[in-house]
Amino acid sequence: MSTIYLDHQATTPTDPAVVEAMQFAATHCYANPSSPHAAGIRAFREVERVRGAVARLVGAGRSEIYFTSGATEGNNLAIKGVVRSGTARHVVTTAVEHKSVLDTCRSLREAGHEVTVLPVDEEGRVDPGQVAAALRPDTALVSVMLANNEVATVQPVAEIGALTRAAGVPLHCDATQGVGSLPVDVRTLGVDLLTFSGHKIYGPKGVGVLYVSNRLSDRAPLVPLLHGGGQERGLRAGTLNTAAVIGLGAAVGVLAAGREEEAVRLAGLRALFLSELAELVPYALNSGTGPGFLPHAVNLSFPDVDAQQLLLEVADLAVSTGSACNSSAQEPSHVLRAIGLSPERIRGSVRISFGRFTTEADAVRAAHALAAVARQPSRTA
Repeated sequence: MSTIYLDHQATTPTDPAVVEAMQFAATHCYANPSSPHAAGIRAFREVERVRGAVARLVGAGRSEIYFTSGATEGNNLAIKGVVRSGTARHVVTTAVEHKSVLDTCRSLREAGHEVTVLPVDEEGRVDPGQVAAALRPDTALVSVMLANNEVATVQPVAEIGALTRAAGVPLHCDATQGVGSLPVDVRTLGVDLLTFSGHKIYGPKGVGVLYVSNRLSDRAPLVPLLHGGGQERGLRAGTLNTAAVIGLGAAVGVLAAGREEEAVRLAGLRALFLSELAELVPYALNSGTGPGFLPHAVNLSFPDVDAQQLLLEVADLAVSTGSACNSSAQEPSHVLRAIGLSPERIRGSVRISFGRFTTEADAVRAAHALAAVARQPSRTA
């Protein structure tokens, strides 16, 4: 029996259209897109075609899109590129950000900068009023994610963007978890920097996007992390991963064609799964399932169950106990702690996320597989 994959917040399977595009790239666009000969120019044109497609997806200008190796690099470049070395500056972020944001901010603090980490409510949402109250004359940047990778909370980024824009403070948004399900327009959100990864939208791993507004670039260009050949208009040195960029373009094309309809379908799969599970075993929701939350994801806890042990025992089902980027740390989720869950509730927590290739039969089968293991006394904490 095949494995049911319900860990799309960690990564998504590669769409067949992406595989086809990357095979084309490997055969026909293998030249360095920085080379001046015909083969290089062909690769360059394909890269620029994708840059335009990404720009349209997020409502940006083509000149505002830069390709990276993923959201981790993009987050580092966005934050460190704005908060320059030298005079100490101030950064504002939230307690539920991805580790690539929180650890980057921690490195800034170690370098002498000040960082304010704002709390969130029991749903994992930051109060825009608290963001405004945290701003200071020396605040260099605010960084707030679009949607959370563990509890699926959508943050009020547009409201925060209006506040930061009025204060003249750049706003960075890690949109990695949200761009696959939510409409994203950088002008509407009021962000100056935005990041996401290809592998969270059925594209390849090893490629991502950094949006930098021309308004910000004209006023204070980002300081690059990498130095070398001056690729990506001097912001990100290194030969572009052309095949991955072209694969990203295919992923963006598929996403743009059916994101709204797919979001509705995924919300229905989640509702079916939860309804089926409720008939089989008790559980407590750790994330919301209505407006203000991603449509395809849910975090829940089984009472008196050790979720780590449960996942070792459940067969033919891929789910997780939290962020895949922090899975090796074996420490309680910083997100679940930030929303006030007890250690017992965190110990029993499971993250489930549905995707493009998930069927109704998969959702039902997954509920039965989890319940069968959760009910066994040997699996209790």
